[in-house]
Amino acid sequence: MIISLIIIIICSYLIWKSSASFDIASSYLTRNLNEGIKGPTINAIASSLPELLISFIFLFYIGDLEGFSAGYATIIGSSIFNIAIIPTISFFIIFYKKGKPLFPTDKDIIAQDGFFLIITEIILLIGLFLGGISIYLASTLIILYCIYILIVFKKRNKKSLSKSSKNSHRIKFDDHSIIKKILNVNVASLILNKSKLNTWKAVLILIISLSIISIACKELVVSSENLSKQLNINLFFITFLIAAVASSIPDTILSIKDAKNEKYKDAFSNAYGSNIFDICIGIGLPVLIYLIINDQTLLTTNNTNNEILYGASVTAEAISTHSNPFFTFFASFDIVLFSALLLVIFSIPISLIYWFKDLNYKRSLIIISLYFCFIGIVYYLSL
Repeated sequence: MIISLIIIIICSYLIWKSSASFDIASSYLTRNLNEGIKGPTINAIASSLPELLISFIFLFYIGDLEGFSAGYATIIGSSIFNIAIIPTISFFIIFYKKGKPLFPTDKDIIAQDGFFLIITEIILLIGLFLGGISIYLASTLIILYCIYILIVFKKRNKKSLSKSSKNSHRIKFDDHSIIKKILNVNVASLILNKSKLNTWKAVLILIISLSIISIACKELVVSSENLSKQLNINLFFITFLIAAVASSIPDTILSIKDAKNEKYKDAFSNAYGSNIFDICIGIGLPVLIYLIINDQTLLTTNNTNNEILYGASVTAEAISTHSNPFFTFFASFDIVLFSALLLVIFSIPISLIYWFKDLNYKRSLIIISLYFCFIGIVYYLSL
């Protein structure tokens, strides 16, 4: 157990540190994008790659419904973390660093990204309820993301950029030794070495950073499965909590840096854009490829005893022992479907808080409380 925890911590550290170099590279490569576009698109896609990779690895490593439910738990856990914790963490940092009592929220971002996210979550819920984890649901989710990207570029790519934002720039690093740079996983500093950043160097930094993140994600998957067995805790909950938080570190760091630079639109929209990417691509793409490779249209399990598989189903016996119609209705939902329902239920009030008022201390605490409430419900369902 201790070894698994150590590996998880190391993997989280690698993801965290590599994301800093990634931010440098992505900021340079997306310097021609307007504020409000970079956050929900380039930043969201690249910083959400850990979730996508974890979803891929779980599905192909464990296979069928068991692997899907573990990867899916990471997506759902990351989604609620992104919209509840990332903006509030950004607020607290700005509050304590600069003394600003409010973190500005943009109603246009909430109206566009928040609305689209909730629609995406509802479509995921309906798709799971009506047809299960099918090739049609996967295709629909991917198409939805393409529509979202087109809407973002159409509505926000209107203002011209300042001249200075288009110029290449020199990145300043502390004068550390090579060994310290390696220990800090400072890819950007190792590549640049006080030279000016340009396109090919930015691409190289991006590739190396994402390679490190990929390896860390693979080890995170294996260690999460081992930890689940060692602690005798549902794998669904382990990945929902631990893997989801670890994979959301890049999103968190990018949003915090944008907030420090007073790019509030990017800091905020990154959380929503990441969620849309996670649900549409993080769920849709692995499932689509898995089903095509295995010549299937529906993801099923080989288990014929209807037992609980990593929290992926509810036994008929559990339903029959309760005469309460309320319990019978919800027990008929497996934890995959129920967590999708919970995501919709919690996303709506959180988004409404952002839409009606700017973030302050009190509202941040309310949102954090909702996040822990979500965790508590998922833990109870996974027992």
